[in-house]
Amino acid sequence: MSPAFVFLHVGPAVEMPTLLVRSLRLFHPDAQVIQCTDLATPEISGVSAVNRVRGDTTHLMTYRLLSFARLQREEPALYMDTDMLCVAPIDPPNVLGGCDVAVCNREFSCGALINTRFNGLDLGEYEGRTLGQVYPYVACATITRSAGFWEDCLANLQTLHRKFHTWYGDQEAIRNVLAWGKYKVGLLPESVYGLLPDAHAPKSVSPRLLHFKGPHRKPLMLEFAKQLRIAH
Repeated sequence: MSPAFVFLHVGPAVEMPTLLVRSLRLFHPDAQVIQCTDLATPEISGVSAVNRVRGDTTHLMTYRLLSFARLQREEPALYMDTDMLCVAPIDPPNVLGGCDVAVCNREFSCGALINTRFNGLDLGEYEGRTLGQVYPYVACATITRSAGFWEDCLANLQTLHRKFHTWYGDQEAIRNVLAWGKYKVGLLPESVYGLLPDAHAPKSVSPRLLHFKGPHRKPLMLEFAKQLRIAH
């Protein structure tokens, strides 16, 4: 079975998802690469399929989980952010092993205090707590065996305060659903499946995905893409 990768992208800016797809194709030419999106966003060059879902994209966290759930995929796939580059082969079913879901385990900035005013949000309930305590899992890379996990995450997010429907909602829901104990869970080290390009990872680590999280890292994505010879 060829590996499967899924990402959500909405809006007219296509540079990042295009580079993501090219990097996936570089190491997995026969992969299934599926774009989840709304009714208007253009298809990203190189994808195998586009799954369009009507919904409120201004509440991006809720829409993301809705899109992944509506895909109704019942085979293993790696669901990922678009601000990433693949730099080594990945075999999602093999990585998943006997687990139902594998989530990216936070390794960087774990001790940093939560910004309780991020993007104007009121996260006062997390005052004095760290990223590692509140959001131990990074939503940039998740492998699931079936759509049931995303359906549970969506249902959980819909019970939370509306502020989480725009920011942090996927991390809130993933943390909450895993705490139920319903799923057998594997961990994907952030240093391997979401390595920040400026992070000081051990030399023994062999990353498979780079994560250009935050506006200050976005320009680096093109530089790394040029090193992979996928930036035209």
